[in-house]
Amino acid sequence: MTWHDTAQKGERPDVAASSRSGSNFGSRVNRYAAAKERAQEQAEYIARLPGRVYRPLAARLDRCADFLLFRHYFTVDDLRLRAARFCQVPLLCPFCAGRRGSKALGAYLERWEVIRAAKPALRPFLVTLTVRDGADLEERMGHLRGAHQRLWRRRGNHRTATVMDGVAGGVWSYEVKRGRGSGLWHPHVHAVWLAEDRPDAFRLSAEWAELTGDSRIVDVRPIEGDPVDGFCEVFKYALKFSDMEPRDTFFAYRELRGMRLLDAAGAFRGVEVPDSMTDELLDGLPYVDRFFRFVHGRGYQERPLY
Repeated sequence: MTWHDTAQKGERPDVAASSRSGSNFGSRVNRYAAAKERAQEQAEYIARLPGRVYRPLAARLDRCADFLLFRHYFTVDDLRLRAARFCQVPLLCPFCAGRRGSKALGAYLERWEVIRAAKPALRPFLVTLTVRDGADLEERMGHLRGAHQRLWRRRGNHRTATVMDGVAGGVWSYEVKRGRGSGLWHPHVHAVWLAEDRPDAFRLSAEWAELTGDSRIVDVRPIEGDPVDGFCEVFKYALKFSDMEPRDTFFAYRELRGMRLLDAAGAFRGVEVPDSMTDELLDGLPYVDRFFRFVHGRGYQERPLY
């Protein structure tokens, strides 16, 4: 069986419980195929670079996700990724980035349920902070991270009033892409803040302008309904794989590797994200294992396992 690649190349982590339903299986495999194809494009670019230093990286990236082994618990229509080959380079590989994002999202959603049960007055808010676009990615990321750290240090500092006073905790990630109008590097922060009342966007804008000296652009909106939709903004890929050229993606990888791009404070501090990239398996239920091999230009094809 072949699953044709007709999926949209979105950055949303594949973590919702419904995504493991057998009825959504084709869509899930299509998303994986799109990510695999993008990883191969990146590998081809790296393999063409002068010298041999990056060739092992290119080969590692090219082999990533060349097979997928799923376990289908057919009595409950639950299908989970049991095994795959992972390159473990999420700044270059959208497949590994998506899997890592799904693990982080699951862990923080679980913590949110615990927090909500203990403090039902708290509500989640999606907060976005930006700085001015610039040609020097390292400088712009340092500028953004520095301003953001100073903003969080204001929380609990009672010498001056701050919009952070009502924030009980937060989790955030740094994201990088090319600015749509400028073509320059556009780093920004996506965060989920927990507070009883909506943080004042005007106060936040003023404080952010004071801290950055070049930007007062902020966005604050409540996360309503299914929290997965709001939390997904934080656990998307650090790089916009579907928007960036392989050359830019590789440059950003060299600039950002080793940098902590996901962090938390307050009520969200201390969440442990599982190291495993596969799904947690179920016990005591009958199942069928399904094996898929990637074929270039044709997506994933199901093969006999034995």
